[in-house]
Amino acid sequence: MLPVVAIVGRPNVGKSTLFNRLMGQRKAIVGDRPGVTVDRLEQSCQLTPSCRMLLVDTGGIGEGEHHLEHRQGSRPEQQVSMQLAIESQVTAALEVADLVLFVVEGSAGVCAADHDIANRLRQSKHRLMVLVNKAERLGSEMEFHALGLGEPQAVSAMHGNGINALKRRIEAELVALQQANAPLTENDHLRGHPLASVAVIGRPNVGKSTLINRWLREDRMVVSPMAGTTRDAVDHDLVWEDGFIRLVDTAGQRKAGRIKDVIEFVARVKAEQACERADVAVLLLDGAETIVEQDMRLMQMAYDKGCALIVAVNKVDLLDKEEWKHFADRLDFRMRSQHAIPRCRISAEANEGCRKLLRQAVVAAEYNRFQAGTGELNRWLERTQQQQHAPSDRGTVVRIKYITQVSTRPPTLKLFCNRPDTVKESYRRFLEQSFRDTFHLPGVPVRLILTASDNPYSQRKRQYQR
Repeated sequence: MLPVVAIVGRPNVGKSTLFNRLMGQRKAIVGDRPGVTVDRLEQSCQLTPSCRMLLVDTGGIGEGEHHLEHRQGSRPEQQVSMQLAIESQVTAALEVADLVLFVVEGSAGVCAADHDIANRLRQSKHRLMVLVNKAERLGSEMEFHALGLGEPQAVSAMHGNGINALKRRIEAELVALQQANAPLTENDHLRGHPLASVAVIGRPNVGKSTLINRWLREDRMVVSPMAGTTRDAVDHDLVWEDGFIRLVDTAGQRKAGRIKDVIEFVARVKAEQACERADVAVLLLDGAETIVEQDMRLMQMAYDKGCALIVAVNKVDLLDKEEWKHFADRLDFRMRSQHAIPRCRISAEANEGCRKLLRQAVVAAEYNRFQAGTGELNRWLERTQQQQHAPSDRGTVVRIKYITQVSTRPPTLKLFCNRPDTVKESYRRFLEQSFRDTFHLPGVPVRLILTASDNPYSQRKRQYQR
């Protein structure tokens, strides 16, 4: 498997900025206050042309309760609980790490928390590198010799100073590690593309991270009663049959008008980007709450991003028969125009229905990659137009003459028509639904591209007019 490199340190020293700099892209959310990173974020990183590794970003550790970030509406015991959860995530990252990058802050100097973390890392006997971030001042790394962890290296993750030298040093450490141990090769089951990429979306605190943990069968995501625990869109690979599934946990999505924090705004963008690269989106609803307009907006977002959609109602173990009937009736009413979207009842906390939901998501991902032959499509189009002709345009018959499929994820159809601009939206929806029903693609978005068909006689007509 790939060598694992973990980034650790106290809060707000620039770990996520360094993570993004080594990745070469903005994968982790960064902010100018402590406590932005909560879950550990793992990404495959091509450090140099000859060096590939698994890079892990972690939350801040090593500081007491009085340093915890104050969250609006959160109680002190909730903040302590979250910090303990972050510590457990860092511990889990250290258990599998081959190399640890201990990040300290050059502008602040050595502090007691740095010594505490250094003692903890020294006992773990990992290969260590001390990185002095924010070291724009010449010689600011010298005082960190006091930690007793070897030669500290000055970098500036924000400005990119010292990053190339850092990459060379990391590569040298991993080469030495490879020579000391068995050759490091990527697992066979993690090669190639995933069987399915599944994004879990929903409003805050509906149980998305708990569901991901149930699928992974370990506590990989921090779970807390506080809304907004998850911020990054975090990818996890799960071995499944002859391949693997990519699971994406996303931040809870609130109504746009209620977002006042830049961190929450970036988390919302990350969730939308996760849907763009996913095959299927699982919209998680809280069975203990009513369905609101934001849930419908998330359904539309998944459709717009090209994801197949499954609606899962969580916390059904908290509902009696009468309460579930009321919720189901309300759900039927709100989804009256999307009645074909699959629905599931689960309890992530009790681990009921979770595996069935995952199997259904894998099937939905296959549906989203559906590819039909041109002959089959044109036979369907002929039957559909016989069943219901397109509305005429001021007495002129509108004919769709030919169809072909141009892409998948989602299925995208190109239709050649004599008057494409006059095809009404209602008829487009009729064609989309007919396509889904005919080819058995529940919950799959369908894209229609209407274009004017070429007239082979138009050039000859212009010649005669001359």
